[in-house]
Amino acid sequence: MTITDPAVKVSGDHRIDVVSTIHAVDPEAWNRVVAGAGGSIFHTWHWLAAFEDFPPGDFEAHHLLAYDGDDLVAICPAYLVNDCPRLAYLADLAELRLPGPVLMAHSLAALEGGPLAVAGHESARISLLAGLEASAHDSGAWAWAVANAPAGPLTGQLMRDGYATAHITTSYQCATDVPSVEDYWAFSTSRYRRKLGQERRGTEREFTLFEQSPDTDTLVRLVHSLLQDRNTPTDVLPDGFLQALHARLAPFERTITAVDAHQQTVAVFVGWQFEATWSAWLAGLDTARLSRFTPYRTMAVRLIESAVNSPVTTVDLGRANAGQKRRLGARPVPLYLALKAADRRDAAVLHAACRRLEERCQGSDEQLDMARRCC
Repeated sequence: MTITDPAVKVSGDHRIDVVSTIHAVDPEAWNRVVAGAGGSIFHTWHWLAAFEDFPPGDFEAHHLLAYDGDDLVAICPAYLVNDCPRLAYLADLAELRLPGPVLMAHSLAALEGGPLAVAGHESARISLLAGLEASAHDSGAWAWAVANAPAGPLTGQLMRDGYATAHITTSYQCATDVPSVEDYWAFSTSRYRRKLGQERRGTEREFTLFEQSPDTDTLVRLVHSLLQDRNTPTDVLPDGFLQALHARLAPFERTITAVDAHQQTVAVFVGWQFEATWSAWLAGLDTARLSRFTPYRTMAVRLIESAVNSPVTTVDLGRANAGQKRRLGARPVPLYLALKAADRRDAAVLHAACRRLEERCQGSDEQLDMARRCC
């Protein structure tokens, strides 16, 4: 049962409900669609609940649900964005003035966004995009958008529908559906495997690695320490948002932690497993004590090898550090920002802005990561 606000719409063969809070939706029903559509933790009810608990900006929920009769078959998390430091950063890069709010599906903070539909109901995704446009008109949004749409059918659909698009970031994913750890590393040279082994032994002399989460205060401190070291404003991941994520996503958490000889936590890879995907989205490091990312590669190797020995088939290592992640066997997944406006003049402005944005983001993967460090 859902409480709809502001309206119930019909698009194609589907009824589209719009809800003003994720708490109006049954968590099991919502997550069942996410699982059936092959979605990740970033579309789950729990992620969205944490986002509503303490959003990193000024957002109003406008989530869309598509029904075939009484069956929920597709979902599209969405927010009317009044203020978002990540979006403001991209707008500055694109030399784009935002004269009003943007209805966004769903957040630049998530590793992926856009609508999801269960198998057999792929047309519901088109219905949801139509519902997103209608909701943008109803809510007075200046434009509507899809954040971090992965390259593939969704991005193609957005381009065909006239969205202005820009490749703004890249996520790196490892396929871990292999029989053994030895099979996973078969792609690499023997020299590189020896180097990883030497590095692992050196790291393990200094640090102990655990698959467990630190306390909330330590997690926040380490994440903010790394952000500040990279000159990224901490308001992209404020304390309250990190605390909400830690609490809400506890049932899914799989975090790799590094502890030094004094039993002090010095580094974390915070991740969550939903179905067969393990997303390692947050990194934290005690930069006051460690002048270099000493334990990071060994922690990533530990994460990948743990996944091989479990039902996990995909490890998402997140963004940044492209060279290191490629050497660990990760493949790049381009992520796009897609925007559209009703006014043709505004639409032209968006196309020009996205072209500038992509030009400023492109280059080597490392340059791309540095240019968009907060995205």
